Amino acid sequence: MSLHTLIRSLIIWPLSLGSVDALAIRVYDPDRHDRFLNFPTAPTHNLQFMHAGFNLTGVGWWTPPGNTDYQFTMVSPMHYIGASHASPGAGNVLRFLSLDNIIRDYTVADRVFIPIDDDTSSDLFIGKFNQPIPSSHGIGFHPYLNLPNESQYLNRAVILLGKPARGASQTTATITDSGINDTRVISMPYTIASGGNDEAYYEQRDSGSPVFIDQNGTAAIIGVNSVLATVTTNPPIGPPVTTGYVNFANFVPHYVDKLNDVMEVDGYRMTKAIPGSTTLTLTHSPPSSVIRAGHAFSLELNLNNTGAIISENVKLINMFPDGSIVTGASGSAWFDESSATETRARRAKIDSGNDTDYTLTLTFPTPGTKVHTVTYSSDQTPLGPSTTQNFNLEVIESFISWTANLVDKSASGDDDMDGVGNLLEYVFGGDPTVPSRQVAGTTVSLLPTYTNTGSGHTFSFVRRKDFTQRAITYSLESSTTLENGSFTDASALINNTQTSSINDDYELVTLSLTLSGDERFFRIDVELNE
Repeated sequence: MSLHTLIRSLIIWPLSLGSVDALAIRVYDPDRHDRFLNFPTAPTHNLQFMHAGFNLTGVGWWTPPGNTDYQFTMVSPMHYIGASHASPGAGNVLRFLSLDNIIRDYTVADRVFIPIDDDTSSDLFIGKFNQPIPSSHGIGFHPYLNLPNESQYLNRAVILLGKPARGASQTTATITDSGINDTRVISMPYTIASGGNDEAYYEQRDSGSPVFIDQNGTAAIIGVNSVLATVTTNPPIGPPVTTGYVNFANFVPHYVDKLNDVMEVDGYRMTKAIPGSTTLTLTHSPPSSVIRAGHAFSLELNLNNTGAIISENVKLINMFPDGSIVTGASGSAWFDESSATETRARRAKIDSGNDTDYTLTLTFPTPGTKVHTVTYSSDQTPLGPSTTQNFNLEVIESFISWTANLVDKSASGDDDMDGVGNLLEYVFGGDPTVPSRQVAGTTVSLLPTYTNTGSGHTFSFVRRKDFTQRAITYSLESSTTLENGSFTDASALINNTQTSSINDDYELVTLSLTLSGDERFFRIDVELNE
């Protein structure tokens, strides 16, 4: 018996338009072996398909004018792999079918031919779309089966897919280098004389179709179809007789590092079917200064991989109360995936013992206690109670939030036409919507008052109790002329200060003054430095 692998023919064969038209299954049954009904014109899922128990939505096909026989397999929400000699270039469209039978089309942005060790191109390529497929589209992607050594991939039952969107089964036998630039391949022999009814061998245009192993109910990819070899015997009399075939698929685990090199520039890595476990630790650092409603501020997140192995395909989700305005979210090697309700980001990896920073800039329009929910995960740190943390952020009222519902929000605005501008109403306790010269809800004078008791002079004004937090300063000034620019600091005239509470928010400040013989005019100068 001899094995003939006519490499020149095998390289050309998948690209030719020969007469064979399907994955060669020993006993073909359309109910059992067809993935879809009415493929490719109006495909829907065949619920009797032998591999219907697996989510294979990540296996798509080339749309016309490309050949619909060629299939490609998603390995991230953005990347797919196939055979180099049957790879669509930029601008081509690949088609997928969601579990609810919705056709999804995506445009090819780029492709990279994966090199072998000497940088010669292998027969494996990776392509990507213009943007990641949204999870709402219902198109999955496949992990690869990561086993400790090559021998553990042998003598394993596999899921074999081919044209036109058909499925079969096979068993792996050897891992070797093929005649296509020494591409590393895994073999699956087919004997004509005997074997299971679901066994199959590749035909023309099966190139790129995936080979999976069932890993706990998940179709984990180990290869993509590359070439076919013919097994012949030489009888004593007559020409050689074909006794079988050997399917060869590009052995994907061998090229994972090179695939990762391509994917990491987009914030992804190949997903392991057996990911292992590590620990991510989150540090949440709000600003040291007061957070004011209506004012932008930044907070820092630090995600640390404290475990012993790499953390891959890291996800970070930040959620804030409705109405929050996020204007910035960034960090080194983080990629934004934000939606209208969530600030999302992804990162290809965090190595063991390393950490990464992420900065958020946002505004809360209203005061109060705001809950910041942070959820983080990776392939090695699945989502769970320990990966979601809530942080309370205390937000104080500001002049911006206090005037938010007014028509004229400026410092001098006076919607209620009481002659007292917004800023003075804000610092002295007025209600900008009610014409009044009294502190809201009281009979206390809104504006400062001066009293000459005969035995002394006092000057009283209303002050916010939290004026320091609000960045308000109240300063006594005096002038002898009332001319512009004539008012100067009068704090030296104060000999005593008394305060009395008006309500929870305001207090009355009474200054006892020591005056000289000159006539003076007093005022409270108010500054707001939010």
